[in-house]
Amino acid sequence: MKNVFALIKRLHVFLLFLALQVVALIMVFESMFYHRATMLNAASDAVGNVYKQRAWLSEYLRLGEINDQLSLQNSLLRTQLENNYINIDTVTHNVNDTLLLQRYRYHTAKVVNNSLNRESNYITLDKGWSSGITDQMGVISNGALVGFVVNVSEHFSVAMPILHRSFQTSVRMKRSMDLGQLQWLTGDPDIANVEDLPKHVLVAVGDTVVTSGFSKYFPPNLPVGYVTEVTDNADENEFHIKIRLAAEFRKLSHVELIENLMITEQQQLEQQAEERYGTDDH
Repeated sequence: MKNVFALIKRLHVFLLFLALQVVALIMVFESMFYHRATMLNAASDAVGNVYKQRAWLSEYLRLGEINDQLSLQNSLLRTQLENNYINIDTVTHNVNDTLLLQRYRYHTAKVVNNSLNRESNYITLDKGWSSGITDQMGVISNGALVGFVVNVSEHFSVAMPILHRSFQTSVRMKRSMDLGQLQWLTGDPDIANVEDLPKHVLVAVGDTVVTSGFSKYFPPNLPVGYVTEVTDNADENEFHIKIRLAAEFRKLSHVELIENLMITEQQQLEQQAEERYGTDDH
């Protein structure tokens, strides 16, 4: 306390000056409208800037939550797309309404690990069987093909992406509707290959490649990539095509998982056919 009094005693002239300045300013602002308005405007601007910065900081800190909400909304919207339903009305055809049975359902997940520089890359997601995730679910990002789930634990799942030497799936050239086989032979996380495309097919740089719908993992017409190079070897009967992938694997953070609600029925039926008639061509 002695130190406080000593400090006040030493600075009493300066403190008195400050007090008189405050009193003088109050009298000026109280008696003169222009000065009072100027002070209020300046104070309002200062307070407004503080609130603006606080709102920006709050919004920045909520980006993760906002991303989660957007991913969930996207999943709900994708689930309502017409491609996710099949028509089960086999009796009446003279009305505008249709009876639809849902085939695909969407789930959201965050990427917690993602490799890019290996021959066999994998993506780890933060959802497992406790969240309804199972293997053989397709994985997409912003609507574009990413891969499919191959392993699931209680709280996590692992997906095989396009960027894996064993990944293959049927794709279609959007313009010509011809089928090809998607593979990853380049080692580049931005570029993949489309093989088995006959030379009579019309294909050009810039063409869009989409899912064919023949895979049990993915609905048809999901974006896969865009043609960047077409190689025509004279001694071969097919094109070798490179595409720039639609999914940005270097930036993966949120993905959606596609649940095929009829996959078990399809697999059982195909297995029964193979057991009854075999798999060899006759």
